[in-house]
Amino acid sequence: MHVFISDAHIRTDRSSRGQLLVRFLREMRHRLTNLYILGDLFEFWFEYNRAFPKYYFTLLATLYNIVQDGKGVHYVMGNHEVTMGGFLAGLGFKVHRGPTIFEIDGRRVLVEHGHKIDRRPWTVLWENLLTSKVNHAVYRLLHPDAGIILAQRIAHLSRKQHQSTRLECMLEDYARDKLQDEDVDVVILGHSHTPVFRRLPDNKYYINAGDWINHFSYVVIDGNTTALKYYGPHDRP
Repeated sequence: MHVFISDAHIRTDRSSRGQLLVRFLREMRHRLTNLYILGDLFEFWFEYNRAFPKYYFTLLATLYNIVQDGKGVHYVMGNHEVTMGGFLAGLGFKVHRGPTIFEIDGRRVLVEHGHKIDRRPWTVLWENLLTSKVNHAVYRLLHPDAGIILAQRIAHLSRKQHQSTRLECMLEDYARDKLQDEDVDVVILGHSHTPVFRRLPDNKYYINAGDWINHFSYVVIDGNTTALKYYGPHDRP
């Protein structure tokens, strides 16, 4: 079974959302073939040379256990992953920095976070800030304790800009173009925080994985089954 999640924006895995996500992953662990994280798992991710946020330890350990089981954990970078060096790769994650096509159960599945499709002014400004090498150098001068708190507060403002009908249309138009013009059977995106499930002609699909803030949604591909599901007391994996 292949499972896709997006946009958890975890600030600490001690939070109720963090604990819920850890519980979900532990329950899914032995049924998984591959887990695909479509970006923005954390509110803010910046790799220092000798430090990482301790408040992510339980979540990272849970994902590491999945890798140790011989399952694949694919991490597609979103717009809240500022830098990714060798730390996650060292844990056995397979890091993808842009759109990636996977062969899954005989189908070609394009996976992408979706922030590169979003050309709204705030998103473009946020992207320019995060990709600036000058900003990276200045940020590294801060002590990690101060830097992480500051970055999470700014990242929270960026997250508040995501939900909009315009963005949802941008993502769906992009997906439909890919399904029509390229040899792709399924397009799965994130970024909008809005779950979407579209079954199109010729057994093709556009799906947005939604988020783990309000919807607790995820996508499953398992043989002939393609589904958008929700995690909660009445919908267990």
